[in-house]
Order: sequence, then C-alpha cells, then structure tokens
Amino acid sequence: MNILIFTLGSRGDVQPYLALAVGLQQAGHRVTLATSREFTPLIEAHGVGVYPLRFSLQAFMQQPENQAVLRGRNIFRQLRLLRVDIHAGMLQVLADFWEAAQTVDYVVASSFGYNGVEVAGQRQRPLAYAFLAPFAPATRAFPSFLLPLRFSLGGGYNYLTYTLMLRAMWPTISGPLNAWRAAQLGLPPWRSIDQMLGAQRGQDTAWLFGISPSVLPKPPEWQGQHHVTGYWFLPPPPAWQPSTDLLRFLEGGPPPVYVGFGSLGPDEPEKQTRLILRALELSGQRGVLLTGGGALTRVGAAANVCYVDDVPHDWLFPRMAAVVHHGGAGTTAAGLRAGRPNLVTPFIGDQFAWAERVVKLGVGPAVGPVKKLSAEKLAQAISTAVTDKALRARATAFGEKIRAEDGVGAAIAIIERHAADFRQSAVR
Repeated sequence: MNILIFTLGSRGDVQPYLALAVGLQQAGHRVTLATSREFTPLIEAHGVGVYPLRFSLQAFMQQPENQAVLRGRNIFRQLRLLRVDIHAGMLQVLADFWEAAQTVDYVVASSFGYNGVEVAGQRQRPLAYAFLAPFAPATRAFPSFLLPLRFSLGGGYNYLTYTLMLRAMWPTISGPLNAWRAAQLGLPPWRSIDQMLGAQRGQDTAWLFGISPSVLPKPPEWQGQHHVTGYWFLPPPPAWQPSTDLLRFLEGGPPPVYVGFGSLGPDEPEKQTRLILRALELSGQRGVLLTGGGALTRVGAAANVCYVDDVPHDWLFPRMAAVVHHGGAGTTAAGLRAGRPNLVTPFIGDQFAWAERVVKLGVGPAVGPVKKLSAEKLAQAISTAVTDKALRARATAFGEKIRAEDGVGAAIAIIERHAADFRQSAVR
C-alpha cells in the first residue's frame, strides 16, 4: 500500500509516527510522513518519504510571546492564542494534509488531522486515527488527559470530563476546519464536535493508541475499532554514534541522572539549569543535561555534569540511574521502557496525566509541576529514585514488560487488516 501518515507538533509528537512509518516500510509498504519541514532530516535519515507542511506548530509555540501566554495564568489569552492566532497556520495544515493524501491508499492521522474524515471520505480511502494519549473516546476509567488538575470523583465525573474538554476545544478546531470545508469542498460547517465525531464513527475508522497496555489498559467502554497497541519506538539512525565526551563521562563514574524538558519546557532556561545543578549537588549525583530543546542551557562546566544536545533516549536512558523529564508521551514511554525510575515534572497538557500515571504505577516518586519545582524538592526526589530499592525493582520489572511488547508490529497488523476489510466492503 501507499500510506500517508500525518502528524504535527514537537519532536516528541513526530518521532513515534516515524517509528510506525519505518515499521510499515519494513513490512513492504510505501510510506510518506507529512509533518513540519524542520523534521525532514530526521525522517530522511530513516529512509522515509517526507511531505513538508508549510506551518510549524513547534516554531509557533516557541515564539517568546506565545511561550509567555502558555506559561501564564490567563486562560482567556491562552484560548485566544489557540483559537485566533493559530487559525491561518492550521488552515495551511489542513490544505497540505488534503493535497498530500490525493494519491494514497491508506491514511493515518494524528489528533491534529481535523479534516481526516474529509481527506479519507472524499477519496474513499480507509482512515486510522493514531494517538499518543487517550484524549477520546470517553471512559469512566480515568478523567480526560487534557485536564491538568488530576483528581477523580468517580466514573460519572471521569466520563463527563471528556465531553466538557472536547467542547471547550471545539472553537479551536471548528474555526479552521469549517473554513477549509467551505473553501475546499463547498461543504456546510460542522455544527458541533458531536456531529463531527459521529461522522468519524460512521466512516468505519480505526483508532490506534500508541500506548502500552501495561501503562494504560484498554477501558471497558471502548469498542472493537479502538486498539491500545503498545508504544511505537524508533531505533537510532544507522550512522548515529555517541560523542567521545559523553562516553568518557559515562565511563568516569557511577550512572548519572538524566534531566531534560524537551522543546517546550519552563521559562528562563539559565535559571532552571542552575536549579537542576543545585539539586544534583544536594543529592550528590552526577547528571546528563539535555540542552538541545532550549529548555535548559549550558551553565559553566562541572565535573559532575555532561551537557548533550541530542542523544537517542533508547540508547541513553538504560545507562542512567534515573530520568527527570517533563512528561511528554514519547519521553515517558522511553523512560518506562528503560526500566529506570521516572521523575516527571509536567509543564502543559497531557504531561500532568502522565506524571500521575508514573506515580500510580509505582515507578517514580511524585515531583510536582515545573512551576513549583525547587532544588531541594527535586534533590529529595532524586535521592529517593536512586536509593529506594523497592521502587527501582518495580521500575526494572516494568521496563521488562514494556520491552516485551511490539507496539509497531501490532499497529501494522491492525492497519493491514483494516485496509483488507475496507477493500472487501467496497467490493460488496
């Protein structure tokens, strides 16, 4: 098959879909990954075709004025940023997604593929939505992953949070989507998110969740088309090698602690880096600090610290004593797979839910959000992660469970079966 995979966002939002693309190509399919153009070198290094989108959500979110809004407490400014300021960019994204899918046999769309129903339906092609977090459908098992305040008042409350959060997001989605529908296809607007989701259900769409069932078992309310496949892990590029400095540092002492906050991390990178350095000093640990995403920066030189710009998590994390991170879905998956204690200090979105999940699984101590982090609190959590033998044993055992799963293989089997069923129903 000729397969298009569409996604948008930061490196963590792209890499799992690239892993799926690599697996599909190894299974004999031709795959194109449509995403922001800054990821073209990464994708091409793995031999996957690229359709570069004109708009970069990561670049948009990293603009200082937009970061200030996201880090603030004014929810109305945040909603305006997502609803109004991003409108033109998302119109470009929807148009590019439509163009990229014109000659393909199968479409895989992330949560930003708002027009997936139209892209696949108008061309009479099978569609799979692929998610890295369970934003939908609703379940009584846990509240919406879009909620930063993590508590539950029971199954009824949990179920209601999905309706509330999706309806709160509808103005952000509906503006560019309905404008694109009218301009490109001459179609009337979707009146509500319930109407749009109803069209998805009526289109026999497959739903793939690139999440380990050991981390998040499939909720009982989800139906046959909803599949929790396991994580989608990307192997390092064939030519990748660690730097001499990093190897020398790792060999020069006990396993260090990894600290990295991705590409959309906390404000004031130098201040945050000094906080991390102080926490390492207080806990008596060595550290590997990720500076490539911009959330942390190089502050002087110290014998107990090694700065790195970009190192594959699946190579680095197993060599660590513990991993401190922001709770992005991909980083959390890599940390769990490595079998090391995870210390998650979230910043935005579903990161709070993954932080909660790590603590509930018993594979990492509670740390709290980035905004409330202190050197003393982080040092205490690091000491617990490094010295608590029971916690470390749980993390090790859990890593073995994750490594025994084949999320990419499971997703490929579902896509191939879904495509075959679609072809048979079309013949009938």
